[in-house]
Amino acid sequence: MTDIAAQVKLLRDRFDAFHERAHMTAITREVSDVEARIKSLTPEIQKVRSRGYAFRSYLEQKADVLEKNWRDIQLRVHRAIQDEIENLRDDMDRTERRVRRMPDAADEAEIGGVTEWLDNLDHKLEAAEKRIQSMYQTLKSDTQNAFTQLHEVNWCLDQKDEASFDFLAGESLFLAAKAEWVATGKDKQDPDGILYLTDQRLIFEQKETTGKRLGMFGGKQEQEVEWELPLHQIEAVRAENKGLFGGKDMLYFDTTSGQHRQITVEVKGGVDCKFWQQQIQRMISGDVANERAIQPDPELIEQLRSAPTACPVCGGTLPRIVAGQNQITCEYCGGVVRF
Repeated sequence: MTDIAAQVKLLRDRFDAFHERAHMTAITREVSDVEARIKSLTPEIQKVRSRGYAFRSYLEQKADVLEKNWRDIQLRVHRAIQDEIENLRDDMDRTERRVRRMPDAADEAEIGGVTEWLDNLDHKLEAAEKRIQSMYQTLKSDTQNAFTQLHEVNWCLDQKDEASFDFLAGESLFLAAKAEWVATGKDKQDPDGILYLTDQRLIFEQKETTGKRLGMFGGKQEQEVEWELPLHQIEAVRAENKGLFGGKDMLYFDTTSGQHRQITVEVKGGVDCKFWQQQIQRMISGDVANERAIQPDPELIEQLRSAPTACPVCGGTLPRIVAGQNQITCEYCGGVVRF
């Protein structure tokens, strides 16, 4: 095949590829995908509720708004697709006649002319695609955002299901993240695992394989709670982006715990330490209660209201109760008061 013949074939192939675009095949497929995802959002939210996730009540509201917004524009989008297909029909017909008339041994002028026609058609196709996509792009983006949030929730629930410890009765998981407890400051000696934030506690569980040969082979699976803090024992939490280009997301805790007065944790996996700082502070202050989709048991709330303020063992003043908490450890004698 000569160079001229090869150029002619490329131009014909290019035009053939325009057929699907002119019929808005990819756009129609994308619109169908957006519609299907919006319809599947509510069932996916119901799944995380059935797994016991009590927070982010805005997910249900978001699903309702997305469904409403899609109903409002659905007919306009499908009508716009048909209008664009019809508007492109004459351009496609004229360009096809020009391409089909082009001989295998076309001269440079003919090749240049057909190339220009195809370029113009390409621009018209692109403009038509953008006009339609602009009608639902925000909806598509917001739907993806909702599914990203659901993915995060499901990951947290997976970690809860795999945890080596039991969650307390009435305790609800809010967040979880991959993390490293900076216990010694010697990176390889410090445990990696999962940091959990519930409505009662902050928990670090080591969860890693240690002792690998050459960093790859063998090793022992380690999974156990290294420490847990009732939320009322967290006096302060600070966040810092540390290291080269701020690539390490650090959390620093000042606590009233006798065992760990100060705790340093690096949250990993692309987690923002400032986001975690904010959410811990919100949980301690009770602001997160407004996000509950599953309300606490009324009987449990009544137990909290009638909970004792003095230790029955030593008479010491018990720490304040965090919403959702159902037991208190006396800081003076170590006695556990359940209610």
